[in-house]
Amino acid sequence: MHRPSRPAARRAAAVVVAASAVLASAGCAVSPVVNQYSTELDYAPSDGVQGYFTLTETDAEGPGTSLLIRNALLIGPEADGPARLYGVLVNEDLEEVTVTISGPGDLLAEVVVPGRSSVPLGEEQTEDLGDQSLPEGAEITGDLVADPVDAVPGELVPVLMAIDDEVLEIEIPLLNGSLPEYQTLVPTAAATTPGVG
Repeated sequence: MHRPSRPAARRAAAVVVAASAVLASAGCAVSPVVNQYSTELDYAPSDGVQGYFTLTETDAEGPGTSLLIRNALLIGPEADGPARLYGVLVNEDLEEVTVTISGPGDLLAEVVVPGRSSVPLGEEQTEDLGDQSLPEGAEITGDLVADPVDAVPGELVPVLMAIDDEVLEIEIPLLNGSLPEYQTLVPTAAATTPGVG
């Protein structure tokens, strides 16, 4: 029986170690095939939630457009008190879109979002948010305050948003003023949306 010499055994062991290192580090390169890169995942990077309406489909003339709902959240001081809806509606289309928003506690508003613009929901100007004036052609009528909200901070509250006959129900988180960035956004019991009527 022939035994390999020590140098041959060492070479074989080195080849096995090198191959193992190559395979172990190749796992990173294979990752996009097996797992998606986290930077490609669609997620809400803040406390609010997001959603969208498809306005036009992608076709031979170009990509489709959507009305995007970004960072939607309700902020209220306590359980079953008033809570104001905050967020941003972004219209990717050239035509204006009217969105009807309804929820608990008389939360009912109509928002006109001009083409290729965004409309902030909530107060038009606060210390924390800076100038949130509406773009030209935008309009908010109704009330973006749910009073009472019929939920406690930490729960998800169903809010309906509609464009024509298409209705989207979004589970929106209810937050309170325990975080410093939300303290100035908490409505009082008789609050209504300023500048909206």
